[in-house]
Amino acid sequence: MFWKNTSIRLKLIVIGIILMTIPIAMSNLYIREMDRFLWRGQKEALLTTAKGIATILNDQSEFFSQNTAVPEVLGKQGALYTQRIEGPIQLNGETEDWESLQVLSNYFTGEDPQFCDLDYDLNSFSIRNIIGYNDTYLYGLFEVNDLERVFRDPAKVALNSSDQMRILLERGNGNLERYLLLSNEPGRMSAFLMDDQWEFPLTGDNVAEVQGELAETDWGYVIELRIPRSIIGYRSKIGFSVVDVDDSETREVRQIITTSPRESGEEPTQVIVRSPGLAKVLEGLGPLRSRIWVLDRQRQVRSVAGNLWNLPEPGFSDAETNTEPGQAEFIPVRMLMDFVDRLFPDPPLQFKDYPPSSVDRPDQIVVSIIETGNPRADIRMSLDDKAEIIVAGHPIFADGEIIGAVLVEQSSTEVSSLHYQFVRSLSVVTVLVFFSVLVVLAVFAWRLTMRIRKLHNITDQAITPEGRVRMEHIPKQDSSNDELGALNRSFSSMLSRLSGYMRYLEKLPDTLAHEMNNPLGVVSSSLEMLENDIPQTKNNHHMQRATYGIHRLKSLLSSLTEAASLEEALQDEEKESINLPQLISDFVSGNQYVYTDHEFRVDNRSSHLFIEGSPEYLAQMLDKLIDNATEYSTPDTPIIVRSRKNGHYAEISVLNEGSELQEDILERLFEPMVSGSNHDARKPHLGLGLYVVKVISEYHGGSYHARNRAGKKGVEFTVSIPLLGLGANAAFHGNA
Repeated sequence: MFWKNTSIRLKLIVIGIILMTIPIAMSNLYIREMDRFLWRGQKEALLTTAKGIATILNDQSEFFSQNTAVPEVLGKQGALYTQRIEGPIQLNGETEDWESLQVLSNYFTGEDPQFCDLDYDLNSFSIRNIIGYNDTYLYGLFEVNDLERVFRDPAKVALNSSDQMRILLERGNGNLERYLLLSNEPGRMSAFLMDDQWEFPLTGDNVAEVQGELAETDWGYVIELRIPRSIIGYRSKIGFSVVDVDDSETREVRQIITTSPRESGEEPTQVIVRSPGLAKVLEGLGPLRSRIWVLDRQRQVRSVAGNLWNLPEPGFSDAETNTEPGQAEFIPVRMLMDFVDRLFPDPPLQFKDYPPSSVDRPDQIVVSIIETGNPRADIRMSLDDKAEIIVAGHPIFADGEIIGAVLVEQSSTEVSSLHYQFVRSLSVVTVLVFFSVLVVLAVFAWRLTMRIRKLHNITDQAITPEGRVRMEHIPKQDSSNDELGALNRSFSSMLSRLSGYMRYLEKLPDTLAHEMNNPLGVVSSSLEMLENDIPQTKNNHHMQRATYGIHRLKSLLSSLTEAASLEEALQDEEKESINLPQLISDFVSGNQYVYTDHEFRVDNRSSHLFIEGSPEYLAQMLDKLIDNATEYSTPDTPIIVRSRKNGHYAEISVLNEGSELQEDILERLFEPMVSGSNHDARKPHLGLGLYVVKVISEYHGGSYHARNRAGKKGVEFTVSIPLLGLGANAAFHGNA
């Protein structure tokens, strides 16, 4: 039902929307297949990379010897990782000398978790730490994020009242030594050997071997320090702590951040040295967009290179990554892209995962590779379950035995970002394309419906409700060569032919009357002469039937010419004011003598109902109504002629008792050539009487209807004619 009552324009739009779901479904399927293809290709690429690195490291057992860890043996989880420094390190507070070691840097917050995660505010107190070594010294770089810097007050004897660096050293014999570095201003720092409370120096002399340099930055300060390896000794442990004091008046210690994994911070840790040879091999691979782990047979980390993400530098604002002003986009496109962004959220660029300082990797994939010797590729979640990481590993062999494994990892962020950009671009382009298609369909549907509606209005006006042709052709034909243009021209041609046929039908009654009157006159005069010449035929039955037939033919011709010429005659008729009840009373009283077999009752509910019209044609209308009532009424039953006021109209009703009419006949009684059933076959009847009633009532601006009477069997015919204005009614009322 909805589809039947819908316009062509809306149907085309609905069809366009339905058709749009097809490419959307196909795009979704294509995106899923592309996603699987990208993941599979990325796994194979990483597995190929792992195989290539493992091939390079095959039969290089010296990289996996315990001796590659210099005097310090491999430590436990949380050890400080360091790497050999090839170039010189100048203690000047600058970080350019440390570029090659940036991959081994660690962030510390002093909170739980101890390592800096992605939710931590880098503008609060935190440090970034890098440890390096050469044959003579152990170097350290500490980038401290501290917006309130408090230097040493020389007037105070206690040394625990300013920002400072603490070094906890455990020698091979288990004894702990505490070194404190602080300064009065940026520049060279003083080093003291301290008591166990970190408050007073054991001696008043500086420890010259431990050197440090402090330089201020926009977000805090940088400390570079250098410790002779001779002080550290064999199998020693070391720990570093940074002390923060923010109030220069109270000089209370606000926070201490330690690089030691122990909760107390009073236990140093071992320094782990990466394999130098492995580091050189991995560095030779060039810039890495993945992270490579080299592990020995015990699953301990021997070297690591690359990273899964780039963390922001401490103290830097997010505003630096914003887009430049002026890069405005078209607002609808921007809104569409924002909507797509909500449907397809961009994968997180940063997440929490194993830090480069991890000592071992107990992952199941590592265990499987080392135990079975088969390469594997898999996908795992990051430690915070924010991102997926593709992992591919390959065993390393020496003399036919597995000595380690290469693990290559890459965050799914890159693949997901490519996937996201692809989906985003495809979605935006698809929506824009189909929006354009819908606009084109809407314009086409609007144009099509306008042409159809225009053709409908013209053809609807070309023919009257009675079926009479008003125009011989469509005045503004559609010059298009499509189907609608052809239909327009076809309608115009059809109207032209139909109007010619209607003119023929309109002239037909006059032509018939003219052509038949002469033969009828000859026959009628011949019958009269025959009665005069042969008196015996005057009362002859056959002669009477012939005479009746002649009269009936004349009556039919009279009805045809009357209906055909009525509309033309009404155009020249002048209207006048008429008191309708008086007209009805006079007409009924005059016809009472004509229809002697019927009783007439006049029921005028009001004596003054003035209308504007033609008395002659109103009398003709009443004659047709009464003639119809007498023809179909039951003998010895009254015929009621009623007039009354109904709002702004005067109603004329003629009621008779007799057979009822079917509903479908009631709706068509006032059309030409339509009549009720069971009429007297002896009377001429073309169904034109009520059509005359219709024409006369419409001429007077009125309406008409027929219905079966309620409560009695019979039919009621009613004609409503507009009343004159109140002024006219009052004037005529006074004249009466």
